[in-house]
Amino acid sequence: MTVGMLLARAGAAALLGFVLAPIVVVVVASFTAAAVPEFPPTQWSLRWYAHALSQPVFRAAAWNSAVLAAAATAVNVPIALMAAFAIARGRFPGREAIQTILLAPLIVPAVVTGIAILLAFSAAGWRDAMSRLLLAHVVITLPYMVRTIMASLARLDPTAEEAAMTLGASPLRCFLHVTLPLVMPGLVAGAVFAFIVSFDNVSVSLFLTTARTSTLPIAVLGYVEYNIDPSIAALSTLLVAASLVAAVALERAVGLRRALGS
Repeated sequence: MTVGMLLARAGAAALLGFVLAPIVVVVVASFTAAAVPEFPPTQWSLRWYAHALSQPVFRAAAWNSAVLAAAATAVNVPIALMAAFAIARGRFPGREAIQTILLAPLIVPAVVTGIAILLAFSAAGWRDAMSRLLLAHVVITLPYMVRTIMASLARLDPTAEEAAMTLGASPLRCFLHVTLPLVMPGLVAGAVFAFIVSFDNVSVSLFLTTARTSTLPIAVLGYVEYNIDPSIAALSTLLVAASLVAAVALERAVGLRRALGS
């Protein structure tokens, strides 16, 4: 192993440690028995997990976030499929412009997106909080699904579809029995990413939630304004654990590298 490789690995390890250190601190601090967060804990306890799970505001907000993320992901599945196929295989005027528009939420700052969506809804007189949140989350999560499906399409061997068509399969039958199963890893990965992004979104939801319709990240943000107990650390640890479970399940089911087209 050369010196350059050793330095590269050391730099990667240092960067990974820098990224993971805050998460480790939060996870360890969540097990403290003290009334305020401390690291490392002098006494260990699960009391703050019970406290966080017993809060009605967190349970209601978590349910709203889960329903919202699931609905936004479900709405995006057919839209992302059609958009990815059109961009990857279509040859029509304005194709690049459509691709740019669909991927704009990945480039434009989230706060700008949130303000723009709020102004658009206000101008239209749209006041129903849940439907506004749903449409906004569809917009911000669509690029993740489009990108992952396009990655799967880039690896798709067109001869498989050509063989099916040659053997008499109709375009619809070819799509359902050949194309769709081959792009399913990208579709599943995109759906998981979209769900996580929607569930965890703050910058857009902050402008669209109300006192009666709040999401979990917004409820947590409101809670820490007036409380400094470790229940938020416990709640954050549960969310980190759920994300890890989703990532492991995705890797076991379809493989992250295969899903992302690498």
